[in-house]
Amino acid sequence: MISHPRRPLRRPLFRLEFAAFCEANQEAYLRYAEERIEDPAEAKRCVDTVLSALETRWIAVLGSDCPAAQVWRDLRSETGYRTGGSAGRAGKFHAVLADDQADIMLLHHRLRLPVDRAARLMGLADHDARALLRGAERNLGSLRDR
Repeated sequence: MISHPRRPLRRPLFRLEFAAFCEANQEAYLRYAEERIEDPAEAKRCVDTVLSALETRWIAVLGSDCPAAQVWRDLRSETGYRTGGSAGRAGKFHAVLADDQADIMLLHHRLRLPVDRAARLMGLADHDARALLRGAERNLGSLRDR
């Protein structure tokens, strides 16, 4: 019988980077999902779904212009799907504002994240996030004045 030397198992490329990305962002993703979905168990399933799908295409996402923005769009889409268009307490922002404006308002005002942290989560430059926030506040103010 011929014995073959055992080859070491190969770990997926960039596994450590994926784990670090998840560790850095998962809590904020979960808080966002909980705020939009209003069911903690469903919010956790939502984030788990997004991160599981991300893991299978991690290398491709890393090659995109802005990985954080791509993941954020996936999270927004999945939470929107799971809310079924209902306008719960956080859904009110999404009912009257553009998606990016609604998200920056939710992250900064509802979840109390600093603008620079919210910008990184969404894959935005800090100045773009601040402009979105000012625009959202202005739009909400004009709606109140009607």
